[in-house]
Amino acid sequence: MFLFGLKKLLGALLQPLPAGMLLAALGLALLWRRERRLPRGDAARASVWPLRLLTAGLALLWLASLPIVGSGLLGALEAEVPCLDDAALPDGVAAIVVLGAGYHPEPGRPLTSSLSSHAVARVTEATRLARLLPAARLHCTGWGGRYEGSNAEASCALAVALGLEASRTVTHGEARDTAEEAAAVAAAVPSGRVIVVTDAGHMPRALGLFRAAGVDAVGAPMGHRVGSTWSLWPLPSERSLDATSTAMHEWIGRLWAWMMR
Repeated sequence: MFLFGLKKLLGALLQPLPAGMLLAALGLALLWRRERRLPRGDAARASVWPLRLLTAGLALLWLASLPIVGSGLLGALEAEVPCLDDAALPDGVAAIVVLGAGYHPEPGRPLTSSLSSHAVARVTEATRLARLLPAARLHCTGWGGRYEGSNAEASCALAVALGLEASRTVTHGEARDTAEEAAAVAAAVPSGRVIVVTDAGHMPRALGLFRAAGVDAVGAPMGHRVGSTWSLWPLPSERSLDATSTAMHEWIGRLWAWMMR
């Protein structure tokens, strides 16, 4: 539990937005502190490092928000695993696994509001594949965190609402991250090929963890966010910052997985 919490904390702090804001805030705090405590001439000379921290934080935010940076980092990840061809799906598929992607239920809201937009898209694609492969069962993963129920249960319920038979669904509601999802599926599907459904940017790391757990995994990437052409627009945008943050999350996850070997 400690390592899980530490991973989440470090992963959050190393993202461009919090890291840039922390650097800028630290530089600004030191700048004000020295300005108040030192004579004017000494304060000016002592302001070099605070100004450098402030500049570094703002520069990090600016660069991470540029379209060319977000598209480059996330696009490289999305290009690692090719999409599945519906006309040439793999043989011997025993299971289709849809990975968890956000669960936040509220009373009175529809099922699609209990799952994040990423989760809804993943379940939709996994259900579509399940209809093309009637012999495969749909395994839904993801815990519930502080909420009642789980991401896995909500995902399977959505698949059933979309027309899939409930008897074909399996839940793994205790898995908290991709590594635990891979371990749960490895135990439940001891033989046969498994199709993993997750966002294209997350797919390379997910496949690596599933294969390391002994699963004969094939990727079905979806939710692509970067096209074949990249924008050279020089102004920052929220969308580009989100793309950079997603890519950084994946690289941090890869680093953590390597450290935990």
